[in-house]
Amino acid sequence: MNNKTQKLLISLIKITFFFTLLFTIFGYETNDWNGIKEEEDKTLLQKLFNRYYFTMISFTTIGFGDITPNTIRLKMLMIIYSFIILIPIYELIH
Repeated sequence: MNNKTQKLLISLIKITFFFTLLFTIFGYETNDWNGIKEEEDKTLLQKLFNRYYFTMISFTTIGFGDITPNTIRLKMLMIIYSFIILIPIYELIH
C-alpha cells in the first residue's frame, strides 16, 4: 500500500468515527431516527453501533435505507457528511 493510499484510509477512518460521534450526540434519542427499534437502542454501546452502522452504510453508498434521519438537524448533518466524504475520494482520483 503506497503512502497516498494509507493517508486516504486514515482520513476516511477518522471521518467515519467523527461523524459516528456527531450522529450519536445530535441523534441520541431513538425517535430521532427512522428504522431504529427502541429495544435495540437502549445502551450507549447499542446507540454507538446503530450510528456507526448508519455512517458506514452511507459512506459506502450502499444506502439500504433501513435507518434514516428523522430530524432536520440530522438531515443537515448528513448533507455535510456527504460532502466531506467526497473530499478524500476526490484527492485519490486526482
